[in-house]
Amino acid sequence: MNTIKKRGLNNAIIVLVCFFLFQNTYSQSKIYFDKDWKTTTKDKAQFYRVVTKKNDSLFHIKDFYINGVLQMNGHFSNLEKEVIEGKVTFYDEKGRKTNSANYVNGVLNGPSIVYLKNGKIEYTTEYKNGKIYNGIYKAATVKYLYKNGVTAKRIEFLSPNDYYPLATTVYGKEKDSVYWYTSKGKKIGFGIYKGIDPINGLDIKKSWLKVTHTYYNNRKKDGVQSIFYEGKLIAENTFANDVLLLNMSLNPLTGKFVTCKYKNNKPYQGHYFVYHITQDYYDEYVYDTGKIVSYKKYKSINGVINTDSPN
Repeated sequence: MNTIKKRGLNNAIIVLVCFFLFQNTYSQSKIYFDKDWKTTTKDKAQFYRVVTKKNDSLFHIKDFYINGVLQMNGHFSNLEKEVIEGKVTFYDEKGRKTNSANYVNGVLNGPSIVYLKNGKIEYTTEYKNGKIYNGIYKAATVKYLYKNGVTAKRIEFLSPNDYYPLATTVYGKEKDSVYWYTSKGKKIGFGIYKGIDPINGLDIKKSWLKVTHTYYNNRKKDGVQSIFYEGKLIAENTFANDVLLLNMSLNPLTGKFVTCKYKNNKPYQGHYFVYHITQDYYDEYVYDTGKIVSYKKYKSINGVINTDSPN
């Protein structure tokens, strides 16, 4: 939501402007601004403002791009502090309406509307005393749906990369429903949470290019946990009642998966690989009846595994 982005009027200019304004109820004054909305001279200006006094406590404000295209249209009840009163509307460099909002004594009250470039409404937010009450609020990569002053839904709509899943969270009184989607909108799964803690269904943890899918049953890990890196499956862990039974991991040397059985949540028989993403190396462990019989460390350089790495 674009709000008043400005401004800091020079005190001397304000006094001068006010003097001329009070001479005539309908007189006008023009003030020039640079790209940062600081007062400047006409030859250095990127914007200019036309002020028209309506009465002793209301001033009609029109801001323009330096080429004469309207940038903002609204009213101030206080020129120096730029206190917005009533409806204010903003426009882009081509004169297209971008957003509008309603203020009471400088505080958001009533509908706030964001427009698409074709002029249609993208979403509407209703404010009460400066706080969101109803409608949609959009911030960076997330949309929030409000009902009667309470957040009812949180929707992620932009993925930082192709491997990063998106979530739609529907808020309840005690438990929340989370729907997981790919960046292209395909549904991955569904989970039930209490706060941030998974209770049942799918939970997805995201960290840069690593994504972990874990299934829960009554707050305990249950079923296959899948670990992806850059969208590629690199490991699977099989759980039953929160106990790890089996690990399957990608052998970076062969491109095939190897397995290791677990006992009492510890490696018991077989072998597995662990990829350390931040330092870009692999650990290889081989177990026999719970004991390590072989360990190797492989450094990955530009995606190429160095098989001569020391143990």
